Amino acid sequence: MTRQRPDPDRVLEDWLAEGPSRLPDRIVQATVDQLDDIRQRRSWWPPGSERMTRIIAPIAGAAAVLIVAVLAVTSYFGRSNVGAPTGTPFTSDRYAYTVVLPDGWTRDERPGTWADVGAFFDANSGAGVDYFEDLDPGGEVAMFAYVSRQPIPAGMSFDAWAALIDSATAAAEPCFERQGAFESATVDGETGRVGTFTCPDFQGGFDVSGPWTTVQVLIPHGGRGYAIYFWPGPGPGSQVPLATLRVQVADWLARWSFTN
Repeated sequence: MTRQRPDPDRVLEDWLAEGPSRLPDRIVQATVDQLDDIRQRRSWWPPGSERMTRIIAPIAGAAAVLIVAVLAVTSYFGRSNVGAPTGTPFTSDRYAYTVVLPDGWTRDERPGTWADVGAFFDANSGAGVDYFEDLDPGGEVAMFAYVSRQPIPAGMSFDAWAALIDSATAAAEPCFERQGAFESATVDGETGRVGTFTCPDFQGGFDVSGPWTTVQVLIPHGGRGYAIYFWPGPGPGSQVPLATLRVQVADWLARWSFTN
């Protein structure tokens, strides 16, 4: 039987609920031994950081202990973004961003324009998608990502634009239901919105059907709205733990920067 790793948010929440005043010596020592590596790490929590903040805020009296706990759990779950990301930079001139692609990722700039405000788009539409694949050593797709952007009309807020995307997505893919509340993430200084959606039995042109989960990220920048979707490969039925998918998404977004 495969042992599943616990959710990091739940680990911290349960630990705090017990009201500890100090960590076990072995955890403190293990964490201290890693501080030289951790102190240069970029601080970017996966989606769920707002929940983490709500948990931490009332525990001001235990701040020192809590910092050590966060470092310990972060280390345990492998968030090792030390220094600048490595890989191959890809710059989209038409959409004005750069992403440093990890080894194994490919990209395809598909033609078209995402012209209709708030319209649904998918990877194979004519919406000008930048399409990415993460290929494993056997050439199998381990993860998909695709990106497009469109102007947000003058006078329309980012939230109103995002609501149009929600409506278009629900109409086009009613099978996909949001898992939990929308969350926020900072992407190159811009506060974006993150949503996780799952369809219990998706086919959508694939040879197989099954449960499939996607992470949607919407980001405002320079009067435009960016949409990024992440899908585990190779298709429906791919069973990637949500915690793992979130860490992969966080790492990909940490590699992103706007160029204007």
